[in-house]
Amino acid sequence: MTEFNRRDALLAAITACGTAAEVLLARFRDAGDTTLERSFKSDGGMVTNADIAADEAIAEVLGKFDVTDRIESEESTTGDGGSTLRWAVDPLCGTVPYAAGLGHWGVNVALMDEKSPLLGAVTIPTMRETLTSVTGRGVSRNGEPWVAEPPTGKLSEQLVDLEISGADRAATMMSDGSLSWVRGVDHTTTYASMAYPLSQLCLGRLAGVVCYGVGTVHLAAGVAIAEELGIKITDADGEPLDWNVREPWPVMVAAWPEAHDGLLELMQ
Repeated sequence: MTEFNRRDALLAAITACGTAAEVLLARFRDAGDTTLERSFKSDGGMVTNADIAADEAIAEVLGKFDVTDRIESEESTTGDGGSTLRWAVDPLCGTVPYAAGLGHWGVNVALMDEKSPLLGAVTIPTMRETLTSVTGRGVSRNGEPWVAEPPTGKLSEQLVDLEISGADRAATMMSDGSLSWVRGVDHTTTYASMAYPLSQLCLGRLAGVVCYGVGTVHLAAGVAIAEELGIKITDADGEPLDWNVREPWPVMVAAWPEAHDGLLELMQ
């Protein structure tokens, strides 16, 4: 494993998440004197002034810690890339539900090397939940050691989250049979976020999370925590994710072991 000061790196991630949460809650549902301003990126994705403010707050916090100056964020990229380490950040994971006044959004901060996430922090401010992990050191929930129990019962009795990035991709998949596997589970839900469902998976409230066309900054923190809990993370063929790939993965399947096996079987 790449060497880094685990205590400093974890403190940096937790502090960054907490600072971003304060910034976001101050604007949530037009709280206080701040009005939420919405615009759209070239790819059609929504961005708000809250996303930008949280991104700037995270960059300021991480810059105070001597871990790495490379920050790859949903909203910006900084640093010269000279280090083998990089921060992967989504300052507001769930912009659409956030802008709508719904509570299922969060903040993702992960530390990565060339091979995999090494550390993850995910906070869900509306639930006052923060999950953190360092590879090989276990998971904490709000600062206390955490071991989750997976949901019980058959996959056909379980709740699975489904996230599809982009309306065109979703329309195609709904018409070409790619989503026929959902008939094998009790219910599917979607949150337009990755921080929220991955945190609920890690808390034992969901059996699995399946996402299509989602990239590193949205997934790295949640995956780091999930894998430390024994949750299986693969592509649709059961192969590990390649973190050197800069493009979004076609599909990621994250699920508790028994549910994961069942989902892959349905997908075949």
